[in-house]
Amino acid sequence: MGSFLRPSWLQMTATIGILLIAPQAQAQAPYGQAPYRSAAPQLRKLHPNDGRGTVESVGQGMLRLRLKEGELWHVVPARTATIEVVGTASRELLQPGQFIICGVKIDEFGKVIEPAARITFPGGGVPSIVAGGLGLVDPGVKRISGRRPAGSYMLAGNIQLVQDAVVTMQIGNEKFEITVPADAELLVHTRNFSLAAPGDIVAVRGEYYQRGQLSATLLKITLAQPVMLPTKNKTFPTPAKLTP
Repeated sequence: MGSFLRPSWLQMTATIGILLIAPQAQAQAPYGQAPYRSAAPQLRKLHPNDGRGTVESVGQGMLRLRLKEGELWHVVPARTATIEVVGTASRELLQPGQFIICGVKIDEFGKVIEPAARITFPGGGVPSIVAGGLGLVDPGVKRISGRRPAGSYMLAGNIQLVQDAVVTMQIGNEKFEITVPADAELLVHTRNFSLAAPGDIVAVRGEYYQRGQLSATLLKITLAQPVMLPTKNKTFPTPAKLTP
């Protein structure tokens, strides 16, 4: 019986050896040619329809997003990325040190004559006073020597003082007292994506080598809840750091 089993065992051994060696032989290049190498991963673009979803979590310089069909993506915005975070702000954000933008009307004495209908928190910027109409004052307005002409202006600068509903802005040598009524719009429009929270709506575009790992070229987040001051840091939250 042993003589019949031995040839079968040898055949099986030879067959298994061929199966193990065959793939290696196929991977070898002809003599004199460079060995075959696996193709390098291709850079792909995320389709706009696949880039819509919600924020899952926010980390240092990155976000975890749940996009189409529940797929999770780790997203790092590129340094040149277009980032837009929009939403509303709580009234407690109106405090000294905050940088705001608002449109006002002033008289010939430089006094603000109407309550502000909208205050925007950009998270920082350059103080400025820009007249309406492409930066030009309306013709025929009253002028007083040494004072800014009456008209509509867009103010950008830091809050110096808050007393009840009146906010004082100091821009250069000029001071403006602005009444902010309870029904005024308080908006957030910033690049600071660290303000995002789980559940916020997101639209993203970018490039990837491997699904789930995206370098974002465009990131837009719509905040679901009003921005409030952090409990420890009573200033506008610090922007998240971006990695190269």
